[in-house]
Order: sequence, then C-alpha cells, then structure tokens
Amino acid sequence: AEAAFKERLGEYRAAARELTLSRQALAKRLESIMEAQLAELSMEKTQFRCVFQEPAQDQKRVPSETGDDHVEFFIAPNVGEPLKPLSKTVSGGELSRIMLAFKAAAADHAMIPTMIFDEIDTGISGHVAGVVAEKMDDIARYHQVICVTHLAQIASMADVQYRVEKGVTDGRTLTTVTELDPERRVEEIARMVGADREPHESALAHARSLLSAARDRKRENRGG
Repeated sequence: AEAAFKERLGEYRAAARELTLSRQALAKRLESIMEAQLAELSMEKTQFRCVFQEPAQDQKRVPSETGDDHVEFFIAPNVGEPLKPLSKTVSGGELSRIMLAFKAAAADHAMIPTMIFDEIDTGISGHVAGVVAEKMDDIARYHQVICVTHLAQIASMADVQYRVEKGVTDGRTLTTVTELDPERRVEEIARMVGADREPHESALAHARSLLSAARDRKRENRGG
C-alpha cells in the first residue's frame, strides 16, 4: 500500500509541476494584457504581477485537485511604489478599473453569460468614463451586460436604459424601474450630464450627441 501511495504521489507531483509551468507561462501573458488594459484606463504606469507563493520551509503542500500553486495578484499603481497585494493597496476607483480590465481581458473566453457592473464609475470621470463605456461595449459582444451607473458616457452606450427611482407611497418606500423610450432617454442623459430638472436645449443636444456617437461605435464594433 505504501509503495502504491508513493507511486501515485510521484505521478501527482509530476502533473502538478507541469500545471505550474503552464500557469507561469500564462501568468506572463496575463500581466502584459492587464498592464495594456489598465494603460487605456489612465493607469499607464501600473505594474501588475501574478506572484506564485512559495510554502514555508516547515510546511508541506497537501495534494489537491487544483495543483500545488497559491497565486496572488500584486500591483503598483504609481511609479516608485513597491508591488503590494491587490487586496491591500488600491483605492475604490482603481479597483473598479482593475475589475473592468480583468473582465475585458477575459471577455471572449469567460463562460459567464451575464456580467453585472454595480457602480463601476466610482472615482472616474471625463475621458476615462468614455473608455470604460467602450470597454463595456467590447464585453457586450460576448456577454449580456447589466450596469448601474450615474455617468452619462456609460449610460449612453447601453442598448436599453432604465431609470430606477425610490419614492414613498402610503407610508412605504417603493422602488420603480422604468424602461426609457428614445425621447425620455435623451432627457435622462441630459440630466446625468448635470442639467436642471428640465434640461436646456444645449444639454439635450449634448445628450443626443452622446447617444449618436454610442450608436456609431456599437455599429462599427459589432459589424453592423
């Protein structure tokens, strides 16, 4: 029995080493892809690394169906900073962009049918908001995308837009979800830009421009 165990353990260790080598090769590719994605999201100098953790000298790794590896993502968002664990070093806005970069990098491989982005616009605005919207459109080529947002650039990229409101009726707080028709959508985008409750024509024109640019981009991105 002991001989059979040792034989099986040797087979496992050989397979685990092969898996580690494959993972290390793919990790290099992921690092390059993630840094390119983050550069497009205005995190140009970010370093991203997949760190394979070595066990302590007095620790033995128990065989498992996933192999011997313990991998942690490390990141250095700013020049001159050391690499630190992703879980301990990023701000809310940076984390939103990093998660989007992950999902964009794996969009054509991930088997998840629907991706949900809740408040991914935290800490971003301007040009970055436009890039985020475009990346979400790229993901939408392969998955259904549901997004909660307060940014006009992101909302205008949607195929269908809903307005979510809370109100009190008969002493109860109720949430309503309303699908917006084209004209009401223009008004809502104008409000998201920062217009008054009754948006002026300039804000409406800007909203129409955002929606038109989004339609053109989607048409080009999806081949018609």
